[in-house]
Amino acid sequence: MATEDREYQDQGHPFPPLRPDIAIVETKNKIDHIDCMELQWWFAIPQLGDHTMYASYEVDTGELSAVTEMVAATPARVHGLDCVEIGVSEWSPVDGWHPMVSSFYCTRARGESKWLAVITSRQGRKVVSTFRDKGFDLNWGGCGKQRLHDDGRYQTQADGSYRLTDRKGLGAGVYDVAIGEACFRCLRVLDPGGSVSEYDELSEAYVDEGTGRTVLYRQYQGRLMTAEKGDLTEKYPANRRIVIDGCVYVQCDCTGRGHDVITNTALKI
Repeated sequence: MATEDREYQDQGHPFPPLRPDIAIVETKNKIDHIDCMELQWWFAIPQLGDHTMYASYEVDTGELSAVTEMVAATPARVHGLDCVEIGVSEWSPVDGWHPMVSSFYCTRARGESKWLAVITSRQGRKVVSTFRDKGFDLNWGGCGKQRLHDDGRYQTQADGSYRLTDRKGLGAGVYDVAIGEACFRCLRVLDPGGSVSEYDELSEAYVDEGTGRTVLYRQYQGRLMTAEKGDLTEKYPANRRIVIDGCVYVQCDCTGRGHDVITNTALKI
């Protein structure tokens, strides 16, 4: 039995309790493009047999705070459209696994992966939302194009910030990424989801050239996104920042904390 299999049985998942060392070095090597079939940025691929796991580590302590498992095991159909059901289970160090907390119904069409329906739990009830429901697109509609490339959209400035050009690619350089003992050549992706704003989110992903899978992910919020709670640069002075066209993003997500997310691809399993 492989070592990672034994660890999975012993711990319930393959991720270490402390975040592996991460080293990110920019390289002059070029990546023409990457075909990324994932649900961005949930990391699963909507095809039968896909098994994706990812772990969230606290940026300040390096401690493991959550693991998410996504399994695409069942063919499905939503409003006459064929898709796959992806079962979502979650683990926490406090109370272990919560199986099937959500179900996603997803498909791949016209060069992108997308959601057709989502089942979540609210106050003890199962709630079904589909692409025909008002507001569905706001949370689940867009998933990004499969083809990721760097066409010079992000122009690096002398102070390390970025200036946007009129290009449309999401790529922002090529990097060699080491996570523990595993090494990957990655396209760095900066995805603002729409327009750049200090009142919105920014996704930073490192997508492996060889597999087309994300190995490392960080989410940022514009410094004024939660203005009622104050400027995030003051709330999290030590967290990483990315500046695009003068808009400051701080590493922080919907939990109110910053996380480094690594996937099972990063562990090469």
